Amino acid sequence: MNRVIIEAMITMSDVARRAGVSRSTVSHVLSEHQGETVRIPDATRQRVLEAAREMGYRPNALARSVRSGKTRMIGYLVDEPRYEPYWNIMVGALEAADELGFTLKILSVSHPTLADRVRQCTELRLSGIIARLAGSKRLLFEEANHAQIPVVTVDEGIPQLFGTRITSDDALGIGYVLDHLTHFGHRKIGFISSGFPRLNPVRKDPGDIGTAREELFRQEMAARGLPLPEGYVTHDTVMVFGCKAEVTIDSSSAQAATNALLHHPQGRPTAIVCWRDETALLAIQECHRQGLRVPEDISLVGFSDISAARLCDPPLSTVKTPWEAMGRLAIQELVQRVDSNFDPAPTTHLVPTTFITRATSGPAPRIKNSRR
Repeated sequence: MNRVIIEAMITMSDVARRAGVSRSTVSHVLSEHQGETVRIPDATRQRVLEAAREMGYRPNALARSVRSGKTRMIGYLVDEPRYEPYWNIMVGALEAADELGFTLKILSVSHPTLADRVRQCTELRLSGIIARLAGSKRLLFEEANHAQIPVVTVDEGIPQLFGTRITSDDALGIGYVLDHLTHFGHRKIGFISSGFPRLNPVRKDPGDIGTAREELFRQEMAARGLPLPEGYVTHDTVMVFGCKAEVTIDSSSAQAATNALLHHPQGRPTAIVCWRDETALLAIQECHRQGLRVPEDISLVGFSDISAARLCDPPLSTVKTPWEAMGRLAIQELVQRVDSNFDPAPTTHLVPTTFITRATSGPAPRIKNSRR
């Protein structure tokens, strides 16, 4: 007959008997009441820790979640989990969660509605939520606020009214790009922005991360006294369905945006900066199709540093977005709030970007035909 061996769970009371102390002393030593100031002699503390180690004591996470009303689980709410940058955010978040003793729960909203996922977040009694969602997050903020679940948004272009926003310091990145290009003699610099709809037609409120980068580009160009003729900023297209925005590439619109710059009435720019690497890669293809050499005839710069940026021909010069660092910081910010009083006040953290010089950018060429 098969023998079934059941290992009894070691409790705090068992540890207390082994160490010869009260259960409350064990509870304090094992950090169940970190917020209380209780003086325990070092010798007693060491005796408790040694007893717990010898007996193989493990904290009862279920009991702790019942007492606190929250699990040691953080949700990562993402609309496009297959998109490489958002996956890299998850990698950084996973590493930090594991180091801090938390579990990361991936919740994709590709198929269930946002309302369904927000409801699931509250049912799971999450300690916090990392959100990478395009479009309106009002429902998420309202429900999380009601349930007192802290929220951190990552890679969000819009300043928000609730929770913590962690995003890359794109102003720093744009500055690096223009320093690099002007060093090579470029003054005629174009920009391909995203095609997300603007939330405000007078451009005071950027509608997405691409539009936010466009605004920073315009500001940096003006600050440096560089000309930006009408039409030197074009847009590729991102399809929007309800509150979701697809991050898939629309090659025809990116090519059209590039073509408009190459045939600008005042002459094509000597360099083009793109709001993301995918757009830059398509712009390179269009330049090649029209017989232009990169970077001899025109320089191209991207934003993000996805894997394809290193592997394309020629390799793409780009601003490196600190995806993994943002994921780690998101976890750290949420963990700090687990045992603190709930505070929905908005805060923003900028994570520094860097610039990687590769083979698509070089000295500004002399263009003989101003209309070419």
